[in-house]
Amino acid sequence: MRGLGSGFFLLSCLALGGSCGSSASAGPRLHHIQMKGTHNSYHLAPSPFVVVDLDYSLPPLEDQLSSMGVRQFELDVHWRAEASRFAVYHIPYADEGTRCYWFADCLSIFKAWSDAHPHHHPLFIFLEPKDEIDPSPILGHYEDLEAEILSVWPGERVLTPEEARGSAPTLREAVTQDGWPPVSDLRGRAVFVMLDTGTHRARYTFSRTSLDGRLMFVTAEPSDPFAAVLKLDDPLAEDASIRAAVQAGFLVRTRADSVTEPRAGDTRRRDTALAGGAHMISTDYPAPGLIEGYWVEIPGGTPSRCNPVTAPPDCVAADLEDIGSP
Repeated sequence: MRGLGSGFFLLSCLALGGSCGSSASAGPRLHHIQMKGTHNSYHLAPSPFVVVDLDYSLPPLEDQLSSMGVRQFELDVHWRAEASRFAVYHIPYADEGTRCYWFADCLSIFKAWSDAHPHHHPLFIFLEPKDEIDPSPILGHYEDLEAEILSVWPGERVLTPEEARGSAPTLREAVTQDGWPPVSDLRGRAVFVMLDTGTHRARYTFSRTSLDGRLMFVTAEPSDPFAAVLKLDDPLAEDASIRAAVQAGFLVRTRADSVTEPRAGDTRRRDTALAGGAHMISTDYPAPGLIEGYWVEIPGGTPSRCNPVTAPPDCVAADLEDIGSP
């Protein structure tokens, strides 16, 4: 297993004066959360834009964390062979506007904020390999990606698939039968997820068998032995599937909007996502003022809230995270 796991982090958290608990501690667990996320969290609209789907800009990552309550992020990564490192942007030449070009710089922003707010609940950082038209494919560079993560984010502050699996035969059995760890054991940590459904997922999971020894989770199918995090991005068409997955114990990421719905004043997708219990609700508009009359907020969150489908009745949002102003 990569990292030193929850025991090491418990000692670190206690040293910081936190109430950290143990794996047997009471309190809400990771699957009892509902949090706000952003889609293409780094994105700056091209100027002039060529298609409406690219006409959105996200605030700086620091602002998303500190003043907008975002706890789930999505970064598109590209392998730059000439630099032997990863870059973050959307589409080569057509849409390269970004808040942080080098992947390590993006991670450093998350790390600096986390260091300053060590009692936050876990950050979820989705990494989408984007190399369809790149000269340098990512295939064969998964270890480089993991190494670059660990060059910035300490391994003992990463929740790995192997740690979540524990003694269960498979990761899927662990999360659906035993549940996720308590939030109190995971403060100040991050969860990395590979966002892919094709070749990269197949190769990273050793031909779709397991994530043993891997740093990242992957977006999976419910029947996969490594299933833990699912991507169900249309809460209107997939509402029943989202609710079933949430009740089964999987963590679900969905999208509250695309570029077009907010412009038409259509909030059905956002409202259905909130009610359906998806754990991570991703948006292009995490705060007022980015587009007229629309944004995503987690009702009653501090900034996240107790999941309306899975959380026990005594769950209180402040038990998940209440770190106050930066």
